[in-house]
Amino acid sequence: MFKRLVVICLLSVIPNVHAFTGIEVTGKASVMAVPDVFSLTISIKERGKSANKTKMIVDDKSTKIVKMFLKRGVNEDNIDSSQVRLFPIYEKPAITFEQQELHKRLNAQEKILLSGKHSEQENTSRLTRFEVSRTMTISFKQLSLYDQILDDLVKLGVSHISPVEMSIENAEKLYQEALSQAIDKAKQKANSIAQQAGVKLGSLLSLKESGYYSPMRFAMASEAKAGFSSNVSQKAVSAQVIAIYAIED
Repeated sequence: MFKRLVVICLLSVIPNVHAFTGIEVTGKASVMAVPDVFSLTISIKERGKSANKTKMIVDDKSTKIVKMFLKRGVNEDNIDSSQVRLFPIYEKPAITFEQQELHKRLNAQEKILLSGKHSEQENTSRLTRFEVSRTMTISFKQLSLYDQILDDLVKLGVSHISPVEMSIENAEKLYQEALSQAIDKAKQKANSIAQQAGVKLGSLLSLKESGYYSPMRFAMASEAKAGFSSNVSQKAVSAQVIAIYAIED
């Protein structure tokens, strides 16, 4: 005969006598800087009956564009022209009816039907041309170069010029400065709240990084007007923290 042993566990919830008291604040700061790295994406596109000859045309234009950028002072390492694409273009010819006159007649559902004779071969899609494109990305340090090269790119047969992308080379360093300022502002805010509440601010209990912003793109028209010069204003590199300080007894 087996005996069954029953174990009863009693769980008790012990209240936390050390209830949390503190001051939670948000600190924000920004460091201003002028973007100093710019990049441009352009594409060259050609169509032709021969894939090889069409690619030769694209390659010739690409070579001229690279030489132009080198002449303008752009480092060869900052020119990426590796993306080449080739697309076959198929077309389906319009159906030509051998019978000159088309007969219209209504069926039971009152739908108009066209009758005529045509060859099945005319329905077959056929390869007519090839499209070859090359995408090039160029990075540079002087924004004035953008205005200088627009006319050159159009004359050299560029199919598309993207808006300028911008960034700040030492953005991480600037962010660390903004982060340090945000922490200081959080402490200043906590001190102000403590004084107004008539309590004494204690030690830092928690600190969380809660925000980051650095400009990465600057949209600019890809067409230049006579006498127009592109300019870029200062941009903010921002940081934000959430801090919790204890209140001393």
